[in-house]
Amino acid sequence: MYPEVKAAVQQLGWISGEASNEAPRLSELQSVAKQAVPTPDVGMLSINEVITTLQQRGFTKPAQSGLKVVRLDHPDLASPVYVKQSSSIHARLQAPLVLHPKYEADVQDLLSLPGIARGHTRYYHNSNLRGFPKRRNGGASDIAYGVDVGFHNSAALLMLVDQLLGESRTLVSNSEHSADLAQVLPEDIALTDTERDALIKARVGQSGYRDELLGYWGGCAVSDCCVPTLLRASHIKPWRVASGAERLDPFNGLLLTPNLDLAFDQGLISFDDFGQILLGEDLDPDSARALNITPDLRLRQIDPRHRGYLAWHRDNLFRK
Repeated sequence: MYPEVKAAVQQLGWISGEASNEAPRLSELQSVAKQAVPTPDVGMLSINEVITTLQQRGFTKPAQSGLKVVRLDHPDLASPVYVKQSSSIHARLQAPLVLHPKYEADVQDLLSLPGIARGHTRYYHNSNLRGFPKRRNGGASDIAYGVDVGFHNSAALLMLVDQLLGESRTLVSNSEHSADLAQVLPEDIALTDTERDALIKARVGQSGYRDELLGYWGGCAVSDCCVPTLLRASHIKPWRVASGAERLDPFNGLLLTPNLDLAFDQGLISFDDFGQILLGEDLDPDSARALNITPDLRLRQIDPRHRGYLAWHRDNLFRK
């Protein structure tokens, strides 16, 4: 045995000084090899669970083969997403989903919510991330990169997907929104020019509606979160079924963190006339705990003018 190899093997404890001429036993090598293999992230969604959940939300897989990542496209997203591959589709990686780098800020905002985790490094690099930008990563040439994310449960993944889809839909130009609204608004009750302009601006996200909600609630209507970038302004009675006046009424609005906002919009939770939270049957206890949605939550302040809208939500959207 070469002296350098001998010294290294002795340092690893595979052989002793007295048995320096003996090769390490196979069982010892296997034991060390097993220790070197990183343990799977058993608390994370598996690769297959991530892909299945994305497909249920409208993502599709184009024809592809022999790649280290699986591409998925959504008609409402300009960029694809990728899912890392492993020797087993049931493998549970720390961060299997790879997003375009432009979503880094969105992911960073959502990290304060339960169930979402980032990869061990800022960016994930892979030459198969087609359509993603490239950067230098220690090699001789630039390589495609993205932001990798993992999830402890499906609810967390859906929350991120809805964030991405919601942002994509707000990128439609103001002129397109205005043209669409011009066809819809005449069906409403007669509106003044000021009201009509306010409705159009509200729909494209330029009105003071959100500011009014911030002024009333001072933060999340339920939790202690006061970071504006983490809060969503949401109508209690949805825009699509509300009258012109109801769309502009701040008492038809709640300011909520993304987990509460999505659960409320999907009818998984609601609130009674006193502001106490109601949990729907479709929100299983494990998912509720993962999202920090507990039976003791309530609206921090409630006005009688909220109650008609809350009653509508309970009667029409809440999944009792």
